[in-house]
Amino acid sequence: MRILLVSLLPEEEADRDPLSRTLVDLGCEVTVVRFERILDGDGLPAEGEPARAAPPQVILLDAHDRLETAYACLKKLRSRPDLSGTPALVAVTTSRLPSLDFGAADDFVLTPEVPAEIYARLRQLDWRFAAFSSEERVKIGDLVIDLAGYEVHLRDRRLELTHQEFELLKFLAQQRGKVFTREQLLSRVWGYRYFGGTRTVDIHVRRLRAKLGPGADQLIETVRNVGYKMRAGAA
Repeated sequence: MRILLVSLLPEEEADRDPLSRTLVDLGCEVTVVRFERILDGDGLPAEGEPARAAPPQVILLDAHDRLETAYACLKKLRSRPDLSGTPALVAVTTSRLPSLDFGAADDFVLTPEVPAEIYARLRQLDWRFAAFSSEERVKIGDLVIDLAGYEVHLRDRRLELTHQEFELLKFLAQQRGKVFTREQLLSRVWGYRYFGGTRTVDIHVRRLRAKLGPGADQLIETVRNVGYKMRAGAA
C-alpha cells in the first residue's frame, strides 16, 4: 500500500520516524513529507510529474497534539484534484481526542501507535474507498451493487430502487469514466424498442441522485451539452 506520511519530524530525520519504520515493516511504500513543507506549498511534486504517476492510497497525518496543523495540511492536500478523494488517517494523542473533527479526516488512530491497529485501520480505509468490479458485485467506495442479488447498499443501508434505476446505476458503474449521451443511455439501458423520450433519462438520474443522497451529483456527473457519466475515481 502506498502511504503519504505527513510528519512532524524534519525530512532528514524521516528514517528515524518510528511511524515510518512501522509502515515499512508492514510492507507499505512510504513517502514522508514535513507538515511545514505542505503548508508552504512545496512539499509535493506538481501534478502530472512522474512522481505523481502512482498517487498514495492513504494520507497519514502524524499529528500528535497538532490537530489544527494536521487539518490545515489535509485541506491543502485535498485542494489538489489528484488527492481530493484520497482517504486520510490522523494519528493523535489521547489528550486531543475530544478535539477530533470527524468531518475532516476519514479515521483516526491513537499515538504511540500499535502496529496491529495501524494495519487494521489502513486496510479498513483501503476497502472502504476501493472501487472494483466482479461478475457478481460492483463496489465504489461505500456503494455496493450486488448484481447477483439485484440489490444496492450504501454504507450498509439498502436502497430501494426500481428496475430501471438499478439498471441505469449498474450500467454507469460498470462503465466508470465514460460519457454517454441521453440517446445512448436510452438505447443501452432501456433498449432499442423503448419509445420514451430522452427526458426519461433525466428523470431517472434525478431520482437516483435523490436516493443516493449528498454527493450524488459528484458520483453521477452531468457533462454539459453531452450527457452523464459516473466519475472514474468515485469513492
